[in-house]
Amino acid sequence: MKKFRFRLDTLLKFRKMQEEQAQIKLAEATTRLNKEHEQLGIFQNQLASNLTLLSQKQSSGSSTIETLKTFSYYIDKIKRLISEQKIQVAKAAGYQQECLTELEGAIQQRKLVSNLQKKCLDQYNEELLQEEQKILDELGTQAFVRSKERGLK
Repeated sequence: MKKFRFRLDTLLKFRKMQEEQAQIKLAEATTRLNKEHEQLGIFQNQLASNLTLLSQKQSSGSSTIETLKTFSYYIDKIKRLISEQKIQVAKAAGYQQECLTELEGAIQQRKLVSNLQKKCLDQYNEELLQEEQKILDELGTQAFVRSKERGLK
């Protein structure tokens, strides 16, 4: 009997390649999301430290109207940056989710072909066992017939 050959082996390799590409894409999206979260944290820390500094200046009584205006403008700017960064975080999270969905689809497609390959291999092995059993049965029959012929002579 000929050696096992899966006819859809090229398709299986293609599906594995698609899965690997989807994994890379997900890793990049996760890295981007982490960077966006990091930047958001930086902005939030800046806001907190400036609010603390403003509070200290006000309680010490050393603040002027110009200082208060400057702090106000700067704090408003940081709040806008935080709002914009939250939008960036949401976009990055959405993109990461899309990549995850794409990876799940690629895994499912690869498993489909992989399971088909397993079934074909199981069927091949079953046929191989049946073929071997036929040969063994034939050899046993021939040996029995020869022994009977020798016994008759």
